[in-house]
This record gives sequence, C-alpha cells and structure tokens, in this order.
Amino acid sequence: MKNIKEILNHLPIPYDKIKIQKCLHTITKGLPQRYHKYISYVYLKGETLYFVTKHQAINFELYQKLNEIKTMLRLIQTKMNRCKSIKISSIKAYTSLQKEKSITIERDIKFYKQTLEGNFTNLAKNPTIYEKFENIREIIKNRKN
Repeated sequence: MKNIKEILNHLPIPYDKIKIQKCLHTITKGLPQRYHKYISYVYLKGETLYFVTKHQAINFELYQKLNEIKTMLRLIQTKMNRCKSIKISSIKAYTSLQKEKSITIERDIKFYKQTLEGNFTNLAKNPTIYEKFENIREIIKNRKN
C-alpha cells in the first residue's frame, strides 16, 4: 500500500505547493477574525506575500499590522515547525478590482388565478371516462356561478 507522500509525489502539483498553500492558510487563520471576511485570497510570489482584499481600508490596516504579521510568521516557522521552507521578505496588500455580483430577487411576484369556464372538447371514447369529464365540466360551470 502506498504512503500519502508517494501519492502526492505522483500528482501533477508539486508537494511543495501544497505545503505552501497550507502555510498560507495558517497565516490567514492567525489574523484577527474581523479580517477573514475581507481577505479574498493570499498568495506567494517570489519572497513576497500578497494579501488580496475586498476593501481598501483593510489594506491600510494590514500595513499597520505588518510587524505583527511578520512575528506571527516567525512564530509559525519556529514553534509550530511549519513553513520552514518559505522565505518571506516583504508583505504587500492590494484590493482586487473584481466587483461582487449582486443578485437581485424580485419579491413582488404576482400570481394570477386563472378562471375556469369549462369550455373544452371531450374526446374520450370510453363512455365512463366521457361521463367523468362531463361531470368535471358541470362542477366547473357550477363553481363559476
């Protein structure tokens, strides 16, 4: 039976990229809770860590917390023995230009009740079924009155 590392080595994605993604996930989870809903995603390019946010104000706050993010990263690398292979020299943040699609739901759906008049042609050849359709026609005409 194969080990999980052997299986991951056969995948087209290198195993290091999976480690990097796990590391970036722990970095974002280490941030305060209020930032989680405003960060779209995080990626690493070279030795620069990029935060892609949904609002410009979060960029400013991330730049203010830059030293705390770097100390948190060092703590993750030393104490938790994760992200040792990743070197991050600078951290940058920017806002994505993609606007979220807003879904509009019409709440004023009007339902019209169709009035039945009982005008239909009875094409049934079986006499019992023909009689049942005629009974339905009479019920519809009596309801209208």
